[in-house]
Amino acid sequence: MSTPVPPYSTSVPPSAPAIRRLSAGYGGSWWAEGWRVFAASPGVWIAIMLILLVLMFLLVLVPFVGGIAQTLLLPVFAGGVMLGCHALARGEPLRVSHAFDGFTHGRFGPLLIVGLVMLAAGFVLGIVVLGVAFALLGLAGLSSLSALGDVQSLSLSALASLGMSFALVILIALVGGALIGMAFWFAPALVVLNGEEPVAAMRKSFVASWRNVPAMLVYGLIYLALALLASLPLGLGWLVLAPVIAGTCYAGWRTIFT
Repeated sequence: MSTPVPPYSTSVPPSAPAIRRLSAGYGGSWWAEGWRVFAASPGVWIAIMLILLVLMFLLVLVPFVGGIAQTLLLPVFAGGVMLGCHALARGEPLRVSHAFDGFTHGRFGPLLIVGLVMLAAGFVLGIVVLGVAFALLGLAGLSSLSALGDVQSLSLSALASLGMSFALVILIALVGGALIGMAFWFAPALVVLNGEEPVAAMRKSFVASWRNVPAMLVYGLIYLALALLASLPLGLGWLVLAPVIAGTCYAGWRTIFT
């Protein structure tokens, strides 16, 4: 049974208060709140998502720096979306221009730093994953050479060794990606709504996610099911699911930090 989300707050403290530890049921409540955020202005939300989708696609087309720019600007756009959610919470209309509010009023620099830290963390994770993969696959190859006398034994042992190696590499990549995601999840909201410094916002986001692992697990399981459904009709369901996810992030920030 989901836990009801408290009413919207009309004011925001200058900095994030103590991090609350919530029950697992909040993981479902965030989705209910995310839907309400989307339903408050569905047409504008879909327009925002289409604009951001086109911009991200155009960035990918830029050689060499496009992918880097995409990662750096993701927190900036996320911060603007959080401001849009907060406007709805105060009873104000959602505007398409909210998507670009992360570029204004001194928010751009801190949000860009969040993106820079994300980029650096992703780069380090990639190096670690590649290093582990090279080491494990190298060891598997050496083990295979020692079994040249028996072709059948060679193939089976090599297959088992490679399978375990790939499984370990994937596990490291998933765990590392999850840790980075925990540090990012609430960071844009903390920067634009609480005025937190970028590194402090990422630290608080990580601690908040860690303290609320049960709720995050429930949230994640629901996400997997919804993501599958959203991807079936040529991915068009993401035009709805993406703003709902933004609403869930805002609901999570509000219930944990306010």
